[in-house]
Amino acid sequence: MVLTCQDVMVSPDRQLTVTPDTSVLDAFNLFKKHRARFLPVVDAKGVYLGVFTAPTLLKLLLPRAATIGMNSEATRVPIGSLGFMSLTTEDFKSQLETLKDETVRDNMSSPVNIPVVAPSTPIMEGIFLYYKYKRHVVLVDPDTGRFVGTVSSNSLLDNALG
Repeated sequence: MVLTCQDVMVSPDRQLTVTPDTSVLDAFNLFKKHRARFLPVVDAKGVYLGVFTAPTLLKLLLPRAATIGMNSEATRVPIGSLGFMSLTTEDFKSQLETLKDETVRDNMSSPVNIPVVAPSTPIMEGIFLYYKYKRHVVLVDPDTGRFVGTVSSNSLLDNALG
């Protein structure tokens, strides 16, 4: 029997999700409490909309000056020039507090960076996508668009490769 992504997925009852209106601060608290690295974003009907990731949260905690030109090698701020910026525990808490009014909707990862497949996708394709994108694979029912689960490195190690 050919293994599919559904055979090795983290099911929706175990995979934390958030809605688009979840505050970034609430998402931070979920990351912290559950040691999660990503949160699929779904609407009230369970339709998949995107993903909010821990690296995105960390980017929101950086001072705006540190992210100028971040997407362009030519204008990227050299890491050595960030030494004048410091972040105390109080600064961190203050920055987190400002994120209570920011929503996940406005800060989701670009869909082109997140591989999405049907649950029936062969696991070898899922492994390839995980390797290619260096991140989890989201499973979505092709007929309804509903979030079905995720394939992660742990789910692969636990269910397919072990």
